[in-house]
Amino acid sequence: MTAYDKERTFILTWDGRYLVLPRPLGTVLEQFAQDNDIADYERQALYDMIGVYKGRGYIAGHNRLVPTCGTTNDSVVYYVARRLAGREAIEDGQMVEASFRGRKHQLFRVVIDTSYKTFMNLLEAADEVAGVQLDILEWRMHSYRVKKVNKRDSVRFYAMYGNRRLKSRDLRRRWMMMLVRRVIRDYCTEEECAEIERLIKHYIEK
Repeated sequence: MTAYDKERTFILTWDGRYLVLPRPLGTVLEQFAQDNDIADYERQALYDMIGVYKGRGYIAGHNRLVPTCGTTNDSVVYYVARRLAGREAIEDGQMVEASFRGRKHQLFRVVIDTSYKTFMNLLEAADEVAGVQLDILEWRMHSYRVKKVNKRDSVRFYAMYGNRRLKSRDLRRRWMMMLVRRVIRDYCTEEECAEIERLIKHYIEK
């Protein structure tokens, strides 16, 4: 998925069709977020947790719509990571040839105008965010005594801190605090933010 022009969006579907939607790319992305229950403030907070502040994708567990470069770049392409079958650096690493699995096992190859390093960094970041989401989901499912989620289905990277996995409960608390920070930092001084965070942390951890 990429911008065809300022008012239209080009899409290559998984059954090989080429579509041009009469809507801007931003509108299509908003609809994807709405359909997959991806709130913008939650998305930003999750990326903040892993220390990535540019090139944020639209992540809902295994549903990952990942950008190929910075989201303000006019040539940015969004792709569904689950359909990615392979990627290869071309033009001395300045471009990427990505292959995608189609509906009937056919393979589509697309040349993307982005560096291979950027492409891989953003894919790994999206997988980390998905890993955090699935860890939180697993904890909730465990609490409700239901079957565990299969995190190894298509997410290859998981949230790692200091070479160790954090427990799902701890991840959920970190995510809650990141959400709080995003809400209050535009309205409070640094000292007020620090005090509010201290009080909330004390409340949720007591």
